[in-house]
Amino acid sequence: MTNTNTFHSGFAVLAGLPNAGKSTLLNALAGGLLSAVTDKPQTTRQNILAIAEGENYQIVFVDTPGFLHPRYKLQQTMAACVDRAVGEDADVILLLVDAHEPDLPAHKELFAKVKQAFCPVYLVLTKTDLVKDKTILSALQKQIKTDVPNIEKVFEISALRDKGVAELKEAVAKALPESPAYFPPGQWTDRWERFYAAEFIREQIFKLYQQEIPYSTQVEIEKFTEDLGNKNFIRAIIHVERDGQKPIIIGKGGCAIAKLREHAQKRIEEFLGRPYRLELQVVVTPNWRNSSEWLEKFGYLEREN
Repeated sequence: MTNTNTFHSGFAVLAGLPNAGKSTLLNALAGGLLSAVTDKPQTTRQNILAIAEGENYQIVFVDTPGFLHPRYKLQQTMAACVDRAVGEDADVILLLVDAHEPDLPAHKELFAKVKQAFCPVYLVLTKTDLVKDKTILSALQKQIKTDVPNIEKVFEISALRDKGVAELKEAVAKALPESPAYFPPGQWTDRWERFYAAEFIREQIFKLYQQEIPYSTQVEIEKFTEDLGNKNFIRAIIHVERDGQKPIIIGKGGCAIAKLREHAQKRIEEFLGRPYRLELQVVVTPNWRNSSEWLEKFGYLEREN
């Protein structure tokens, strides 16, 4: 991909609105299910790294939360993740726009931030398999380039169909600076396994519950034992904000939480490659999304000295 005499390494930041397809693309680029994917916006809450490597390159892809206007402290931390990644961390920015439902006016602030970038910016039009009239894509490219004149390249992709993903990955590798690898060979993320266990439980909450419930929940891993064969065990606490949300998570006779446990356990086992017994508990933690103390405990805020 790159000059065979040198090694290239750096950070490629995926930036876009909620539901632009960032997590789906990250998984396709990384070759694994590292980021939670649902049909609901704002599934990703923190920057997640996926590491792809070749003989002479290492790409650290950064999946950021969907760009939004914060309404509470949790969303403020999500917005800060995007600002930091785009403004400070990126060696290449992948600006994702849903080609099927672009809604360009909603991108105004994100475009303004990306326009200030000092690194290469690649426009990535996602979900192009849903666009039947391909002339729409050309017009969309032209319009976005007017708003973000520093776009260097454009890619039309469908991550679900693996269309254009390899070409995008190759272009990113070529654009990275000459640098030693940031992570050891073979490492494919910077997160611990217990982080992904929590993420996949939360992913299934997004898939199985409706309205405000998924956004009001936080998953905390209380116990995580491994390398014990059939005795591998995870105990997770599902935090909700209001008393009325707890019985919804549990369901009549415990049927809803049993289904959640079954789906989440399967997802965790697929990812970790070994059997686990998953236990779930629901507790009410009032207004945790606006509590600095709880956001710090859950890892969204840095601990103050």
